[in-house]
Amino acid sequence: MSGYKLTTEASVFGKVSFTLQAEQGKADLEENVGLLRTEKTDLEKQVVELRARADQVERRANELRSAEEKKHAEEIQFLKKTNTQLKVRLMGSNSRTNALQRKKIGAKSPAG
Repeated sequence: MSGYKLTTEASVFGKVSFTLQAEQGKADLEENVGLLRTEKTDLEKQVVELRARADQVERRANELRSAEEKKHAEEIQFLKKTNTQLKVRLMGSNSRTNALQRKKIGAKSPAG
């Protein structure tokens, strides 16, 4: 009978040991799930922050690009206006020069 008792006790001990291990494993898994949920929440916050920063960077880049385009357009307009003014002055100068040259040519020609 003592062999039977030993076998029964060993069986009960094995079941208790298995149950304790299973409970410990379950507790470990629950702890791991909690850690993973916390990590997930932290990562989601990071995603929100990074998206906000990316949007801010994009807005700033658009503002800078618009400012540069405006500056460039103003510079082009200024250069066109200056070019037109210089052409007018040059044409006026050429007209005077041509008139003076014609007068000189007329003065040099022998009077008949």
